Amino acid sequence: MKKIINWILIFAGCFAAQTVSAQVRPPLSVDINYSITQPLGSLKDYTDKTSFRGWSAGLQYSLNGQLSVGLRSGFQDFYQRLPRAVYPDKTGDVSAVQSRTLQVIPIQATVSYAFTKPESAVIPYATLGVGTANMNYEKYWGEFVEKNNTWQFLVSPEIGVNVPFGKASPVMFNANVRYNYAPYKYADITNFNTVQGNIGVKFHLN
Repeated sequence: MKKIINWILIFAGCFAAQTVSAQVRPPLSVDINYSITQPLGSLKDYTDKTSFRGWSAGLQYSLNGQLSVGLRSGFQDFYQRLPRAVYPDKTGDVSAVQSRTLQVIPIQATVSYAFTKPESAVIPYATLGVGTANMNYEKYWGEFVEKNNTWQFLVSPEIGVNVPFGKASPVMFNANVRYNYAPYKYADITNFNTVQGNIGVKFHLN
């Protein structure tokens, strides 16, 4: 009888440990990140300056401790000012100081997979974001402006790492690198390609 009780206690202890492990943190989380983005391809020809004006935020729900789904958005502003020069135009040459801008607001559904268990000290992960982005193009020729505003399909694979502030801490340091692609075509831009670095924090909500 004593042995049976001992086995029951051992089994209960193992089950409790697994339950605690599976519920290290609440399943719902929010991440907020500062973003730095480098333009590539034709976007770099349009504005070759690295954008330091950006942010990214997401909401995720963990399905089993490693697989999660969610939504995210953000903002990135690309800007470059060119000195006065003579530019060819349909009606003739134009002498102007040219300012080039592109503001991007993505809205994406995400699927993420963590490569380690939730109780790990370091949690590397991969994410795929698929959705749309608002592209706001503005090119200023002095006081005159050429504009285009449209929504485009956007896909964004990402690799990153979460580092908890303690084994079961609901707050984690977050850092990742994301590649963004959209088939956006307008004027100087034939495709939207960027590499984006994000750094911030992730909060699990009770």
